[in-house]
Amino acid sequence: MLVIASFILSIALAAESTPPAIEQAQALALKKNRQEAARVLSAAIEAASAKSRAKLIEALTGISKVFFTDKGQRLFESAQAGMYDTPDVALGQFRDALAGEDSNILILDNLARVQISKQDCAGALATLKMARALNPYFPEPAVLELRALVCAKNFEAFHEKLKAMPALDKTQEPFVQYLAAQDFLQQQMWRKASDVLTKVSEDQPRFPETYYFLSKASAGLEADGDIFAQKYVSLCKGLGARERKQFGFEPRLCLNAKEVEDELAKKNSEL
Repeated sequence: MLVIASFILSIALAAESTPPAIEQAQALALKKNRQEAARVLSAAIEAASAKSRAKLIEALTGISKVFFTDKGQRLFESAQAGMYDTPDVALGQFRDALAGEDSNILILDNLARVQISKQDCAGALATLKMARALNPYFPEPAVLELRALVCAKNFEAFHEKLKAMPALDKTQEPFVQYLAAQDFLQQQMWRKASDVLTKVSEDQPRFPETYYFLSKASAGLEADGDIFAQKYVSLCKGLGARERKQFGFEPRLCLNAKEVEDELAKKNSEL
């Protein structure tokens, strides 16, 4: 109870006057009823003036992420630490953590990441549907939902979701553009995809997957894309925990590296 109580106290101290909806949501959160607290705040946000919305959205984000129990937080942190090395174990830990955490959005987001990494596209979409229902204003599940739709190759739904994204920060926007480029690729719009990916590479020059898809766009344009494939392999060889965290919106980071490296080696041997 200490975790949630400390969180509620921090909100109270930060605000000179607390709107009634926030007070009601805080009381519900103290009872570990996150989903009802989120419904109260979401209804208040829809009815609020522009001036009041920011405070309500901030409160909703905080309540969406706060851990109700030390056990839930420990399970989450353990699963997060092992999600790339032992994804099946992490999957179980995230689900165990959810049992006492009433749809904590951080757990849902990371559970969806593991599902995407395992190509469980439908499972990831179901998980992210819960996250987005809890807090439609939080950008992280919205971006991951786009990634899950690409995973499912459901580009019709991808187009619709892309039109109604919440406000993104400067690190999230390039990833959305990276996903949009994959839509252009499947439409065989090679030049458009190449232009978008080139811009992404300028914004995030150490994001490996950009170069993987630039090599695909180059092939579509009947141009030599080996320089991009080589860059992809090189960045993947330097992949570590920091890069995993920095580029966490792509759960399948560098999974094509061995295949690309073998293709490059075969080309070199034929010269």
